Amino acid sequence: MKKQQLEVEPDLDFLLLGLVSSQKASKIGFYLNQAASLNLERMSDFMLPDYNPQANTSFSRFSFSDEENHLDYSLLANKEFGLCLINELKQFDFLMIIRGGIEFFDAALFITDCRNINDILHVALIENEKLKSGLSWVV
Repeated sequence: MKKQQLEVEPDLDFLLLGLVSSQKASKIGFYLNQAASLNLERMSDFMLPDYNPQANTSFSRFSFSDEENHLDYSLLANKEFGLCLINELKQFDFLMIIRGGIEFFDAALFITDCRNINDILHVALIENEKLKSGLSWVV
């Protein structure tokens, strides 16, 4: 009898933006709330699984669910306490993950809103298909 393999591809239906700023995550969340009409709220920190309980491997996280537009926004600190959440994106201080009905989402307008924030030095749309590490464990 021939064996069949089931191949499951991770759902990569999200937008990923990299943000560069020297400000703290709470300030960036506040600025994004004002500039892009969001309501990001502080969530429990994103914890990396670690075998050393003494090591601090938590990263600040803010979230907002826009039920009207079927979008979920997550702002994650990419750098905390000298550690990097995703090493291949170490040039970015923060990651903005946008999930849901992104086919109707105006990414160019959102990026423009982010660039109009003085304390955000750089914003880039990241092609998540090109990431070697994958983001399924973060998203």
